Amino acid sequence: MKMKNVLAVACTLAIACVMSFGLVSEAFAAMPHAPVHIATLLDAVREYGPNLAIPLIVMRANLADLQKRATDKIAELKDDTAPDAARTIQADHKKLLEEIEALQGDIRKAEQDEANANGTVTPPANPTANSDGARAADIYDIGTRAGMTNEVIQAALRNGTAVDAFRAQAFDHMTAQSARTPTSGVHVVRDEAETRRAGLTTALAFRLGGIDQPTGDQASQARGFMDNHDVVEFAAAAMGYRGMLRTVREREEMLERAFHATSDFPAIFSSAINTLLERRYALAQPTYRRISRRRDFVDFRPHYAVSVGEFPMLEKLTESGEIKFGTFGEGKETIAVLPYAKGIRVSRQMMVNDRLNAIGEVLGGYGRTVARFEEITFYAMMLSANTKLSDGQVVFHASHNNLAGAGSAITVASIGAGKAAMRKQKNLDGATMNVQPSILLVSPDKETEALQYLSPINANDAIKVNPHVGTLEPVVAAELSGNAWYLFASPDEAAVYQWGLLDGYSAPRIRFDEPFGTQGQAMTVEHDFGVGAIEFRGAYKDPGA
Repeated sequence: MKMKNVLAVACTLAIACVMSFGLVSEAFAAMPHAPVHIATLLDAVREYGPNLAIPLIVMRANLADLQKRATDKIAELKDDTAPDAARTIQADHKKLLEEIEALQGDIRKAEQDEANANGTVTPPANPTANSDGARAADIYDIGTRAGMTNEVIQAALRNGTAVDAFRAQAFDHMTAQSARTPTSGVHVVRDEAETRRAGLTTALAFRLGGIDQPTGDQASQARGFMDNHDVVEFAAAAMGYRGMLRTVREREEMLERAFHATSDFPAIFSSAINTLLERRYALAQPTYRRISRRRDFVDFRPHYAVSVGEFPMLEKLTESGEIKFGTFGEGKETIAVLPYAKGIRVSRQMMVNDRLNAIGEVLGGYGRTVARFEEITFYAMMLSANTKLSDGQVVFHASHNNLAGAGSAITVASIGAGKAAMRKQKNLDGATMNVQPSILLVSPDKETEALQYLSPINANDAIKVNPHVGTLEPVVAAELSGNAWYLFASPDEAAVYQWGLLDGYSAPRIRFDEPFGTQGQAMTVEHDFGVGAIEFRGAYKDPGA
């Protein structure tokens, strides 16, 4: 036993000398005049390690070093630290805390082993130092969860603030924040990829002419992409390419990669084009919308347009106080939305060479084209002899009391006759409707005549005064021809025709059918549109003369 202790002391002194000079085992062994082989010395340490105090000294020194590194790592966090850098710092700090916890366990075990060997109780090593890492971790976790600034957290760490005291401080901070912002605490967080995609879409839509100059959040998201001027540059930005595309081949290959790869560019390009298409479609003002009511369709099945009668007339109560119940009259007309589509192709040359102007004009022009298609479809339905109501008659029919017996020119008398006929119309319950017309619909052939009779003129003879001036608005439809003219009430008051889109869509849309190739980019313009007749009482027709 005595020999063991002597050897233990010798090994302890040897290791202490090696550590004090910072020598590693390889360097020690490389010394030409070392009287003791390092391998033999380390074997002795392994054999008599439980009797040595030096390993505990080393572990405690390592613990202090790790705790200092953990504190320094937290100090690297600043208010302006980038999100990626902050996440890296937090991960490194967490790893250091895990190493501290593991090393503290080793120290406790070594202390217990030493106490058992010597038959004594050894107090914990540096309890204050051991708890610093845990305190720092708790304070950092509490502060970040409470939304406190890094300066406040760092001050608490430097000042030695206790965890319980800092927890109370964090609670006060959250209470103050809640009082200042009493709205919902839900925060919408947009990840980097989504922000980049939104910025590219906004910038491309602006370049195409689909939106005005972006402002607010849109402007901040699109700021880095507003200098792009053509499709190829936007494709390169979506792919994360930052170099120069000098040749036509490089530009074409970039488009192929952007449309073929699993990048966001097809969705970005489609969204920007559809934004442009929707804007051009909204700017168009077809005349049929002035004389018809909009009601969208939830699916492609036929829908009933229900015409409900007036509220039943009031009746005097009987002596017994009896109330008589009335009923609503009801009529049903069927109308359905239909799908329409057309395939188009933007040529390879246009995609590679264009500065967005031609693409914007071609694809954006389809918005006006679709609105024109709706106009043609509506008037074809309106003039068709096959467009009949549920009673089996066309809208303008003698049995409906909304068709002049003989055609006449647009005059004060003929307009008066039409107004009178509309005011005398009866609803489904037989009550007079007193419908007031507000629109005079004519073909281009009757435009001048309509304007003459509806223009305000100061007459010097009371007999020559036109009483209809200011009561009717002239509307000219290019799809009409001949001398016929029509009176229509406001669709909000007495709709005669109804139109609508498929629920959820407010404009036509473009879909890509195939990736970019030698023939360019193929796509389809799709639109779901429905129109039909639902009533006859809100309109009047004169065949004209």
